[in-house]
Amino acid sequence: MIWMRHGRSVDDASDTAGEATRTDPRTEAAIATIPAVRSRRSVRTSSFVTSGSTVVAMVSPRSRNAACPQFVHRWWKTNTRTLSTVCPKMGTLVDVYTVGRTAELTGVPRETLRKWEQRYSVVAPARTEGNYRLYDDEAVRRLSVMRDLVDSGWSPREAAKRVLADPAGGVSVLPGAESPLSSLDELAACGEDFDVVRLESLLDKAFAEADLAVAVDEWLMPSLVRLGEAWQRGTVSVAGEHFVSAAVLRRLSQAFHQLPHPADGAPRVMVGLARGSRHELGVMAFAMVLRSRGVGVTYLGADLPVESWVDTVRALGPAAVVLAVPTVEDLPAVREAVQAIAPRTRVLLGGAHQGRVEGAEQLGHRIGEAAAGLADRLTASG
Repeated sequence: MIWMRHGRSVDDASDTAGEATRTDPRTEAAIATIPAVRSRRSVRTSSFVTSGSTVVAMVSPRSRNAACPQFVHRWWKTNTRTLSTVCPKMGTLVDVYTVGRTAELTGVPRETLRKWEQRYSVVAPARTEGNYRLYDDEAVRRLSVMRDLVDSGWSPREAAKRVLADPAGGVSVLPGAESPLSSLDELAACGEDFDVVRLESLLDKAFAEADLAVAVDEWLMPSLVRLGEAWQRGTVSVAGEHFVSAAVLRRLSQAFHQLPHPADGAPRVMVGLARGSRHELGVMAFAMVLRSRGVGVTYLGADLPVESWVDTVRALGPAAVVLAVPTVEDLPAVREAVQAIAPRTRVLLGGAHQGRVEGAEQLGHRIGEAAAGLADRLTASG
């Protein structure tokens, strides 16, 4: 998980309708079947014409003997609550999906879809007269992007803000199928069979193939999430999870020490965890990416008492200190450390609970992006 323990679960458009000048054969075939449709529901519901789980057309019962081709839309998008507000006689939808099919396509459970819609308005599904929710391809894309962000360690609220702020964008596309970065389940598979040769080869190739920030954000941290999920399901044992995590930490440490030393006069940053905090993968990855960007990094590791933080800040005079808050249990010690360090230098926080500590700057939930951004700011100001 980014900055945190593995296994965190997934918690927690309006374009005006435009008329299409022509319809595709599937739509025309669906329209041809409309007069024969008979609703078995009450007059307040609509009849479905479906292809699998994809809703090809929907017909208001009062219009089952009358088609309205001029209102057939190749991409039907609207904020209206019912079909009858689009066409007085009939509305036809193409390439929209039921909630069950949308859950399958995105990997987001139905209840989570409902929460994201209600809490964050990340999508605005159309609704039939019977109040059934329908999602188009754009909604599926947005939900998939949000799911990837949450899997990478973002909070649902921050992930929704990202999707809404950049509706045409998304998470960077992973490399091709032959790349080790193309699968997020490989680490979990190594945890199942304790294949150390495969695991070490996978890590070597991943870090050699991509920019370190990209490898961390787009592959490593999402893969660790999948590992945690596999442990929760029981497909990976506690020993298997520890086996993979230890190998990842060794590889991050190796990559960190193999990087060239920064130039004389480069800004220096202290990175580590507060007293009692031991979830080290996130801060180690951050330190590695930061050093790769030419910043002098003093990595202090896990479980460092506040007195040691203060003494080291006095001795080194760093440009900044970076801590993480991976768990709720870490909050008291991190708050204590921030209160002691902040009068002496700039303090920045990562981790799932970074927003619950006052007096420090939040780094966000993408480790590589945060480290690269901090390096840019420090070198520009230096």
